Amino acid sequence: MDKFLKFLKNKWFLLGISFLSLIYVFFLGKIAQLVFTSYLETENATTLTIMYVFVNFLFAVLMFFTRKQIPTIITAVLIPLEAFVIMIVGFGQWHIIIPPVVVSVVIFLACGVGESFKTVAGTLFLMMFVVGGLVYSVFLNFGISLRYVLADQIYEEDQELDYSARSLDYLISADGRYRLVNYTKERDGLLITEYYVEEAYKDEEYPFVTFRRSFGCRKVLATAYENAAPNPRWVSDDILYIDGKTVEMEELFAPPEADEEEETEETTTKAPPARITITEASSAGSEAPLEAGTETSAAE
Repeated sequence: MDKFLKFLKNKWFLLGISFLSLIYVFFLGKIAQLVFTSYLETENATTLTIMYVFVNFLFAVLMFFTRKQIPTIITAVLIPLEAFVIMIVGFGQWHIIIPPVVVSVVIFLACGVGESFKTVAGTLFLMMFVVGGLVYSVFLNFGISLRYVLADQIYEEDQELDYSARSLDYLISADGRYRLVNYTKERDGLLITEYYVEEAYKDEEYPFVTFRRSFGCRKVLATAYENAAPNPRWVSDDILYIDGKTVEMEELFAPPEADEEEETEETTTKAPPARITITEASSAGSEAPLEAGTETSAAE
């Protein structure tokens, strides 16, 4: 027993084990990327949460055991930054945020760096979490999120995705590459349903959970009809029929630079995507554009 304990305390053994803590850096980075780009769909939320907490606890024990080793010290300085990113991109999903935040705080305070460095860096980290979290929550109240801003910058198309309004009744193309998803929510007294096409081939599956790729999706219709009215269906693997028109995936997911521009005598403006229409069912059952104060209808 004494020999075993002596072996566990051997500095070379501890140094070798401490390199495993760098895996946690990659793990948190992957979690941040998946939470930002995907909708988390679970088979059993309780089991998944227990497994997630256990993995974080396992790395916490490993890093505490090797807290004075250089690889662990490097990890202890990096993971608070990653935990902050996870808090921002997954704001509100506290079951995902809390475990890495707790681990990062405990390991940072326990690692073998000087007390003066801990005081200065710890104060900065605390301000980052408190001030950053408050500022970001204010932005969210105005409908401004990191996903919204980046999607507009990269794809020149706003993505107002409220996962609480997401329907899990997907319409998937025959080859499984694309997925039509709808979000239904009330807006200005009308029940608006927005239809998005997602690149299903970018999904990532893990035990008990599937990350449905939603970042980079494209809106094809916003309507005040009931869900069944647009009658969507896949004509082929890459052609979608919806609301009396067809949408080709190659054109839909073309880079923003490929969009055609319309020039007028006064100014040059980019034509709105013809694939987006907003309609409202009239009392007689026919289609009529929404009023200008409610939504904008794009020309086909």
